[in-house]
Amino acid sequence: MNVKSTASHLIQSHRLVAPQGSFMDHVEVILIGEGPFILFDAGYRECIPEVLSCVEARAGGELEKLVLTHHHFDHSGGAKAVCDRFGVTAYAHPQEMRLLEEEQPGLPVSPIREGEFVELGKMRLEAILTPGHSPGHLSFWWEEERILLGGDNVLLPSTTAVTAPKGNLGDYLESLEKVKKLAPRLIYPGHGPVIEDPVARIDELIEHRKKRDAQYLEALEAGHDSPARIADLIYQDLPERQRELGASVIELHLERFVKSGKVACADGRYSLTGPL
Repeated sequence: MNVKSTASHLIQSHRLVAPQGSFMDHVEVILIGEGPFILFDAGYRECIPEVLSCVEARAGGELEKLVLTHHHFDHSGGAKAVCDRFGVTAYAHPQEMRLLEEEQPGLPVSPIREGEFVELGKMRLEAILTPGHSPGHLSFWWEEERILLGGDNVLLPSTTAVTAPKGNLGDYLESLEKVKKLAPRLIYPGHGPVIEDPVARIDELIEHRKKRDAQYLEALEAGHDSPARIADLIYQDLPERQRELGASVIELHLERFVKSGKVACADGRYSLTGPL
């Protein structure tokens, strides 16, 4: 059992190895408390036995609720099984609830909104709306300890996938700035290790998006006029499935440029409206 606890014995992050063929190689589910406990995210459907065993072993089955940072299957696939086994309700942002209800009919899910709190003993975590990766993505802020349970908003070493149609790049960049203003001491992410220098990592992620913007505009200037063609150029060393994901990311970047007037789009073809 690959369980790690950093900086606080009240937070335990458990790594679940992803099923074969997944984009990410793992996902983290997080258990907080001393008894009773709250579980944040529920992992892949294929990992249900491991998630249930983890909660039994670490919490003795004393689970108070399940909180979902967002609806994506790698974070919510085990939600119904967790709720059924431990007799608890799942909580998610209202925008995510609609998506969860479509994907998991019968899942007992209640709303949690920005500014509301998840409280457990000495822990009081504020729900922070951090959309972009998903419309109602939530992070959870323990102000006293300056610790953020960040879901997929800030990752290390990978970057967050922000893809069409449910992703929004503008929202994502605003969410990064929002988290940066909190100046967290630690971030427990949905993938990867605990982030011990969050502000520096956020600056890296913002700079990464700026560099990608420049690459995509240069590709347009060179005549690559669609997200797929730009992806084939920039991500040519990646497998086709990952290039397709890259094209979805590029589409959102280009749409931002269309809104700003820097790029025009006609019949699915993009072009610069002026010199770079």
